[in-house]
Amino acid sequence: MSDEDEFTKYLSELEAPNTEGYEFFTRNEGDGYNIEIYRQYEKDSGLYRYKGYGELTTIDLQRAKDVYCDLEYRKKWDSYCNDLRVLSERDGDQIIYWRVAYPWPMSHRDYIFRRSSRLIEEPDRWCIIGRSDSSESVDLVKSVVRVEQYEQTIAFQRNESGNGTKVFMYYFDNPGGSLPSWLVNWAAKTGVPQFMTTLKKACEKYA
Repeated sequence: MSDEDEFTKYLSELEAPNTEGYEFFTRNEGDGYNIEIYRQYEKDSGLYRYKGYGELTTIDLQRAKDVYCDLEYRKKWDSYCNDLRVLSERDGDQIIYWRVAYPWPMSHRDYIFRRSSRLIEEPDRWCIIGRSDSSESVDLVKSVVRVEQYEQTIAFQRNESGNGTKVFMYYFDNPGGSLPSWLVNWAAKTGVPQFMTTLKKACEKYA
């Protein structure tokens, strides 16, 4: 599949959700947001892949995209973010280093991933794909586990009212190390549905 075909595939989920092979997981909604999460079990890792379909009813498209992509701002609103920076830029993509604080007694994790973005017009839609990348060499940090399998894709589209944003999310993270799969899945059960809550609050405070 070409890069453009991949962007098109993810953007199509905004209009025609494809949950084949996935099971309904949970729904989370509150003031100004909602999201439904589906998951698919991966036998090899014992972990789940997730898809989320939701809406930020009071956050416009450009603000949602800017907040998601602003690395410096993420350091302020994401309490688990220990380090986040661009290592290099290649063919319009960014190679990013990200270190995440895991709750005690788990070791912290770090990621190196490539982030690609596309704006598709008429209607305006953004798709941002982040995926593990090994093209940059970064020294390992003591007591921090390097994550080798990670992907988070976000697609944004202006909603029907024009005042909010439809959101699609695809997410998979294999944190490695000696963590049992049940513990990883338990953590994801809380973290994945809370994504929209956290993103909405960050958007509201963005200047």
